[in-house]
Amino acid sequence: MRGRKNAAGLALALLALAAPALAQRAPAGGPAERSSGGMVLDRVVAVVNDEALTLSEIQEEGQPVVRKIFQDFIGLERERRLEEAQKRLLEDLIDRRLLYQLAKREGSLPSATEISGAIEELKRNNKATDDAQFRALLRAEGLTMEQVRRTVEERLAIGRLLARQVRSSIIIEEDELLRHYQSHPEKFKLEPLAEIRHILISLAPDMDEAAGRARAEEARRKVQGGAEFVEVAREYADPSAGGLPGEAMTVHRGDLAPEIEAAAFGLPAGGVSQPIRTGAGWSLIKVERVQTEPAAPFAEVRDAIRDQVFQEKYEAKRKEWLVNLRSRAFIQILVQPADLHAASGKP
Repeated sequence: MRGRKNAAGLALALLALAAPALAQRAPAGGPAERSSGGMVLDRVVAVVNDEALTLSEIQEEGQPVVRKIFQDFIGLERERRLEEAQKRLLEDLIDRRLLYQLAKREGSLPSATEISGAIEELKRNNKATDDAQFRALLRAEGLTMEQVRRTVEERLAIGRLLARQVRSSIIIEEDELLRHYQSHPEKFKLEPLAEIRHILISLAPDMDEAAGRARAEEARRKVQGGAEFVEVAREYADPSAGGLPGEAMTVHRGDLAPEIEAAAFGLPAGGVSQPIRTGAGWSLIKVERVQTEPAAPFAEVRDAIRDQVFQEKYEAKRKEWLVNLRSRAFIQILVQPADLHAASGKP
């Protein structure tokens, strides 16, 4: 799934970068900050230690999700999904604000060079050849370069913090991987399959049974004599059979006529069948590979198992660590998730 992204593709690529502005101070006057003329500029949704999360940040972060919910649902189901999404969003923003605060205190902020490097990678991923083109892509998604820069800094800082505080503490023993393999056999079950090449010699109206078999045996002798199966297929195969003559195909049990399936799963790799009579004519197959093992060997799936076990441990430790971090923080939610959409004043 590569190639130049359109606007929708860019939205997906930048979804993780649509983070709120960072380190805004909670206004002293209460839940809304007012200009000198009395106009409400923004509304504080939550306070995290000495910083505010504002309604505009929630809207900025949740816009793609809210738009999708409004497109796909109506009535009570829409309201339910909106409330769930707003709750998840608020909790995520609180967690990220806590993590970024700790990263700053511990001196884990990325350098300007690291931030620029991450933005350059983002440009490459979106096929932007220069700053002007990249800014145009951002404008199409309602983002600014400053928003992206702030968010990249936040993500890098949080990633570095979690690597030190959580990731580095995870230890995986080899016998743990083997136990996972042995206790989840259904995950590693293999369906029998064979990779074969096929020559079909149809019986023309003027060709009798013996002539058709003789032609199939002649083709087999050429293959056994060292000729490439594909070349023989080009010479002997029925052109109306479809596909490229002699091309490799992967088949499973039940895909083929019983006579051909017996040869496909009964011959060793490299084996060439005797001429096989089916309703379509005479067939000749060569088996390139056959897989009949009931499960993938441990050695083949070890790395995938390790990745999964690591991810499970990481998520569990990260959640536990965040719970502890929250317990030591001051968090005050001023607008409940169910009221966030109504607070925006938008339909």
